[in-house]
Amino acid sequence: MIFVRYTASLAIVCSLLSHSALAEPTAAARQHVSLDGTWEIAFDAGNKGRAADWHRDAAFSALVEKQKIPVPSCWEELEKDYEGVAYYRRKFTVPKDWNGKVVRLHFDAVNFFSEVWVNNTAVGTHDGGFTPFEFRVDDLLRLDRENTLVVRVAGPILLQDKRIDGVGKMETPQWRGGITGGIWQSVRLVATDSVYVEDTFIEPKIADDSAALHMQLSNTGDQTTSADVEIVIRSTKTPERIVATLRKKYDLKPGLNQHSETLHIPDATYWSPDDPHLYRAEVRVVSADAVSDKWTTRFGMREFTIRNKQFYLNGKPLYLKATFFEGLYPTGVAYPDSREMAIREIRLAKEAGFNMIRPWRKPPPPMWLDLADELGVLTVGSLVVECMGFPSESARLPGWVENEVSESILRDRNRACVVQWELFNELKQPVLKRLLRPMAILSRQLDPTRLILDESGGWAQGANMYLPYQSEPVKFNDVHFYPGGQVNQSQYDRILLIGKTKEEQRAMGLAGLPMPGKNVQPGLMSYLSELGYASWPDIVGNNAMFRERGNPILPATVTTKNLEKHLGHAFKRTGFDKAFPDLRAYCLEEQRIHGIANKRMIEATRTNPEISGYCIHALTDGDWILGAAILDLWRNPKTLAYEMTKQANQPQIVSVHVIPRNVYAGQEAKVSITGINELRSTQAIVTVHVESLDGKTLSTNTLTKDFQHGISDLYTDLIKTDSMRGSYRVRVDVKDPSGRLITSNQRAFDVFEREQIGRPTGQVSVVETGNTVSAHLKNNGIKTIPFSSDLDLSCPVVIGAISKATPDFRKTVGEVKEFVTRGGYAICLDVAGPSLTWGAPNPEPKPKDDDGSWSWIVPRVLTDSDVDQLPLSGKLYATEGNYISRNHIVTDHPVFDGLPTNELMSGVYENVCANKSICRPNRGQYISGVITYDQHKNMDNSLRHYNGIGDVLWAADVLLVTEGNSDGKILYSTLRIMENLGKDPVADKLLVNMLNQVGQSDADGVHH
Repeated sequence: MIFVRYTASLAIVCSLLSHSALAEPTAAARQHVSLDGTWEIAFDAGNKGRAADWHRDAAFSALVEKQKIPVPSCWEELEKDYEGVAYYRRKFTVPKDWNGKVVRLHFDAVNFFSEVWVNNTAVGTHDGGFTPFEFRVDDLLRLDRENTLVVRVAGPILLQDKRIDGVGKMETPQWRGGITGGIWQSVRLVATDSVYVEDTFIEPKIADDSAALHMQLSNTGDQTTSADVEIVIRSTKTPERIVATLRKKYDLKPGLNQHSETLHIPDATYWSPDDPHLYRAEVRVVSADAVSDKWTTRFGMREFTIRNKQFYLNGKPLYLKATFFEGLYPTGVAYPDSREMAIREIRLAKEAGFNMIRPWRKPPPPMWLDLADELGVLTVGSLVVECMGFPSESARLPGWVENEVSESILRDRNRACVVQWELFNELKQPVLKRLLRPMAILSRQLDPTRLILDESGGWAQGANMYLPYQSEPVKFNDVHFYPGGQVNQSQYDRILLIGKTKEEQRAMGLAGLPMPGKNVQPGLMSYLSELGYASWPDIVGNNAMFRERGNPILPATVTTKNLEKHLGHAFKRTGFDKAFPDLRAYCLEEQRIHGIANKRMIEATRTNPEISGYCIHALTDGDWILGAAILDLWRNPKTLAYEMTKQANQPQIVSVHVIPRNVYAGQEAKVSITGINELRSTQAIVTVHVESLDGKTLSTNTLTKDFQHGISDLYTDLIKTDSMRGSYRVRVDVKDPSGRLITSNQRAFDVFEREQIGRPTGQVSVVETGNTVSAHLKNNGIKTIPFSSDLDLSCPVVIGAISKATPDFRKTVGEVKEFVTRGGYAICLDVAGPSLTWGAPNPEPKPKDDDGSWSWIVPRVLTDSDVDQLPLSGKLYATEGNYISRNHIVTDHPVFDGLPTNELMSGVYENVCANKSICRPNRGQYISGVITYDQHKNMDNSLRHYNGIGDVLWAADVLLVTEGNSDGKILYSTLRIMENLGKDPVADKLLVNMLNQVGQSDADGVHH
């Protein structure tokens, strides 16, 4: 028996068959028989099949529980969340004229461990769920008769605590988007004569317009044989015309023979996103006066590298605009539901202005990469090696990682679209950190032509980039940054810090701001490889599509169905349904906030000359990042999230700043406009309008400027606000001399008069460590008095900073609570406690939903927060947001008098918006807060890998709680009021509104 098994140790001598060739019309010398279609499957939950010989045809036939399953497909499409072992069987015939042929059985991908038998004879095994492998089987086949293929698959263990074949939970290298168990990609037989092309690596060089073909020719005979090898290169646009050709005779010894030839390509057309021109290479082997094999693949003439701290494509600088892509699909799980769906997502990415897609922790299927080659989008070569603590450490992990690296690179190294290998992401584990350098060197040996990034995020030791043909690393700032939904001036400025020295930061007036990313160093080339925010998809519309076209047992279907149901409960539980009675309208409002945030982040990134590009998280929704993308799972653009991201991606934009965002009347506001131009410098007419939101123009300035290539300051001025009050915007139009609009942008700002802010009518008592609140009140002429246990009930009490609370301070807080139980009113501006994202499991059982899944409404971990422990101790939830939306709802309540209500916080609220909220308080009136979901399924960090999002969650930013049997109330707030007092009039107004609640009644008639 002869078989081929692909491992890293054999990588140089046993390479993979090119996949793009497999879609080509077959030549007589190389024939294919597809084994895709209907197979039989027997799930072996008890792992008893090996002992019972299920791999034998008779034993398999006797099984009662056999089912039909399409190949390719993930087995969880048939058996919900199945983890374990399954046996597959396929009957097939081969042509009679294959007599004397070399026949290989080829699998594109089977997850995870495969054992193969043909006609009851063992063939071989393979470890790894996302890369191809093959075996020679011609000696086992029965020509023109029925043959039997049986494959035992031991899938990954992600959800259950068990071991199969010595492998336990979360130990195998896996994609985070699904179990993807079984034979989830195509299977075929490939027949050639005795001398054939094992593989050919094509090395394009635009310096001299040549293509070097590094061929591996296999002679399966036992004698050296002479063979003519003919190489033909054609343009795919004019396939009838030969661009270059070469014919040469080789003496091929038994086994693998390596030969390289270089062909000049006259007037070469270079592959790029603007012109994705492909060539086709054919390698034909003629042995004994007969065509023994014809191998073919497509490739592109292109060069992608780094020079002068910039990316270069084909000798020209290219600013990278990438988007992150997990590649989850509504019914295909890891494989596109259809070719049309794959085309749609790539086209929508390009139409949004992206020139690169970053597939994440999973090599895309060959069909998807075919389309990326054809449609013209740069891609990152991604490997199934997880991150952030996964996979779980085992002695087998280094070997599996090496296997994934070698097989993934060998599969895709002829792709025009793949311009960089990304080996790891956000490493924590020592076992994986040890592999950084060895895997980079292995990658360089397998492919000298591409950039290699050793670790995205640079968590381990800072990222290293390996330039083409270089084995010495170059330090590189690869930054992951999720500022949240409120990209205020502080967050904007943080992006400006990347790559700057301490001296430069001080000169910019930004010293003291935290630098985004990990192990970021000044003076290095910098790239923001993860950046973005999130929003709900149209949950109502998505559910309609799942009912029509979805698979009811897949997590995506179950998640979205339950999400709509449980969000309805959460809105009613909090009372936020009064602000947003329609879920679809709420989703659209989230998408607006998402779009504003993405746009602002991109503008900041493009304004920093040290940054060479960015990658927006993400292109498509799915799994635990449900909501993170600009397209939903069905590939529908998410309204303003998509459109505003698209606006910011355009080659010519302007970024508008109004500092401060909220202005005290009489204070000057600084307006500055920065131009970003990726095209040639041009003269432009810049018109700056200052206008009210109802369209009334206060001022217009028009000037002629050089709209320079790169980054330039187009305009700076001061706005005098003495006679202004209310909401305004600065609108900028940039036109060419003929009047054609090049780009436009706007930035809103609000002006507050002292009368508009107001002041409390009486005295205020303040309890705090420090004097932040007291000083602010005194500076504004508001009398403060010490707190005492016999304080008049008409005097409100403000509890300020408590982070350094002493026992005496705690005692005083207790006395304030007693004061409230007698009918007093207190405001707590600082709530202390642990910031919860997960915790200890709740042992109480959970009710089940109609579909049998555990309910999200009574989470096992997110128990209600006991408000009696506030303000000194409580359960707080981090609600600033990242790639999960944490949008803050403002209700129509006197606390927000004179401010926008019944909407999501943005704009005027961007400085005071909470970054932590009271997690599910067990009582009280929600005045402002968040409805979202938890990042980790059931709060179990090990289940983050798969099976949907965590529990639906609600939390309060402003909570009004009645104490005792009197009219006493405590108003708890996590809004960032204290740090903005005297700096942002919105903070001042909120405090005054809160103080003025003394003696007032809620809409429900409850007296304060």
